[in-house]
Amino acid sequence: MHSDRYTIVVSSCDAYSDLWEPFFKVLKAEWKGLDKIPIVLNTESKSFSYDGLDIRTMQMYPKGNSASWTERLRKTLERIDTDYILFLLDDFFMQGRVKSELIDMHVKWLDRDRSVSMLCYKETYVSKNIRDGKYEGFERRPLFGKYKFNCQAALWRRKRLIEYLKVDENPWEWETLGNWRSFRHPFHRFYSAIPESEHVFPYIYDFNGKPFGGIGIYRGKWYLPYIEPVFEKHGIDMNYSIRGALTEDDLIVSTPNKMNMDNIPKWKKKIWFVRIIYCFTKDVYHRLLFFLKHVNHFF
Repeated sequence: MHSDRYTIVVSSCDAYSDLWEPFFKVLKAEWKGLDKIPIVLNTESKSFSYDGLDIRTMQMYPKGNSASWTERLRKTLERIDTDYILFLLDDFFMQGRVKSELIDMHVKWLDRDRSVSMLCYKETYVSKNIRDGKYEGFERRPLFGKYKFNCQAALWRRKRLIEYLKVDENPWEWETLGNWRSFRHPFHRFYSAIPESEHVFPYIYDFNGKPFGGIGIYRGKWYLPYIEPVFEKHGIDMNYSIRGALTEDDLIVSTPNKMNMDNIPKWKKKIWFVRIIYCFTKDVYHRLLFFLKHVNHFF
């Protein structure tokens, strides 16, 4: 096990400290040898420990002080010595065993090929990926693909991830606006898991045929269809009323449905092209405003 080659970085915040105890209980149970790997819990001011695990909290921001998500992550990464970091979010509750032996192999891959910036352990369905056959179970993201920067479980080259982080972005800005900055690195390669391949980190929930990752928490609340079986498996007694809980019906309501054209009058269908033109023009207008407002994030 390459415990001296990578550090696990769990991205969290003080407000999510109620997740830490169950998160690390599940992770320790599902990851054989986790006690030999250094872990950094990236939060603001709070400290945390779990029996048998080497967990550090930097505590760089006194209580009441805060910083942007990218600034805090960047400063955390600068204090880590290992060549690679394994990035996780605190709501990635594992459903099964972590394939740590595959991570060891992936570290060797990155040692041999310095062009690879990251190996993402979750599928990426946006943009057409490239099956170059170089790394079993992975496909290469195209240069102009979306979400090459993303917060899913991934093995990152630490110094290169630092380079990708501006100090004034939240996670969503980094995943979307920041992704444009990846275009200026044509020789940096990003890989994601091939759909249907073996999951190194099994935290997938299938909803209406669409896989969701990290759905232990959804919009700040426990997502019961996913998290209840996991907690029951590990004997975790959770008071869901404190944070609040969602059911599958709640997720259905929050997922937009396509408009049913059968219910639209014939006269509206005949002039439907006007609506298409209007929506397209409105979309372009808002995208332009968005770009002008955030132009500094693109460079």
